[in-house]
Amino acid sequence: MPISKVSFFKFLGPGLMYAGAAVGVSHLVQSTRAGAVYGFELLAVVIFANIIKYPFFEIGTRYTIVTGKSLLDGYENLGRLPIWIFFIISAGTMCVIVSTVTLVTSGLLGIILGIQVEPWVLCSLILSFCFCLLFIGKFSALDRLMKWIVVGLTLSTILAVIFSFAAHVPKVPTPGRSFSLANAVDISFLIALMGWMPIPIEAAVWQSDWTLAKKEQNGELPPMKWAMLDFNIGYWGTTILAVFFLTLGANMMYNTGKEFSGNAAVFAGELIELYTASIGSWSYPIILIAAFFTMFSTTLTCFDAYPRVVTNASQRVFPRLKAVSSEKLYWILILVVGMGSVLILGFFLTSMKGLVDFATTVSFLNAPILALIHHFILFGKDIPKEHRPGPLMNLLSWGGILFLFGFSIYFLQMRFFS
Repeated sequence: MPISKVSFFKFLGPGLMYAGAAVGVSHLVQSTRAGAVYGFELLAVVIFANIIKYPFFEIGTRYTIVTGKSLLDGYENLGRLPIWIFFIISAGTMCVIVSTVTLVTSGLLGIILGIQVEPWVLCSLILSFCFCLLFIGKFSALDRLMKWIVVGLTLSTILAVIFSFAAHVPKVPTPGRSFSLANAVDISFLIALMGWMPIPIEAAVWQSDWTLAKKEQNGELPPMKWAMLDFNIGYWGTTILAVFFLTLGANMMYNTGKEFSGNAAVFAGELIELYTASIGSWSYPIILIAAFFTMFSTTLTCFDAYPRVVTNASQRVFPRLKAVSSEKLYWILILVVGMGSVLILGFFLTSMKGLVDFATTVSFLNAPILALIHHFILFGKDIPKEHRPGPLMNLLSWGGILFLFGFSIYFLQMRFFS
């Protein structure tokens, strides 16, 4: 029986939540920096990173729709080692990643409020508000909010990029920096750019669990056709936005002699200036609000996602925790992530760039391991042959795994042995 367009909008959500999580540090910070520093040289890299990682994200939707279970069931069915790997990676990085995205959000909030305080103070306020929003509205509030935020930022960015081609930006006589694979600094930035492009690979499990949460809301899972359409809208939409952010940085900052600040509040102001210099000063408040809610959406989704999936994983790794309700464990981990993130920002923060590059680099080095696990789930016994992707996806998956392993080894050799 065919499903109407109205029914599709009923199921629309997890893909946009993915987009809300993805369009954050990787786009507003890293993609814009790539354009500002290297012009359009890394444009192909941004597109390439999204293409080669596609199989490792679509498995989150495919597995759940086919089996009706969380992707972590697929991990567990491969043996104890994969689920332990996921638990260690997620539990070990969740506070660092949440603190990173919250820091950028705090810079924008500081501009909105017109105040200058220590980043950890604003981050505490932001995470406290996220806690209240999740506690009161839970998944339904998160689901509804993402749809408006993603649409608002997309329209603002498209408009800014269009106007940026006509904007008059004074260029310096000396050419901008040129990327080199033999330069350790350039390689380090490339790894940091691709680490969260479009988002850490463990986010496939977030997508899976959000799909199950949507099922609880709707009472049923969507057909594969609609679920994949929802995912693809989110995935390829964020890819296009990454290209737009890079273009904005290239058009408005490359060869101008300007560089982004490592301070979160200053960086946020510089980012907003890119938009207003392109569109006009009248757009300042609109762009500021759109950028803030974009980063807030990333903070909110990460703040929800990590406790959600670590709860799921920890009950599989430590069977005794099954005696504790999932909801109770989720809220305990929410508090742990919130306090841990604030402590990181309060005691260890020296530079926004340093924190962002560290977090994204760690994610890139984790990526080949998770990609290999996702490949074996995607083409394993849990998914019947008629529901598996075709030979081209299989080839793309193996190509992505080889690239991620190979480039990780090359980076480590450049970083520590040259």
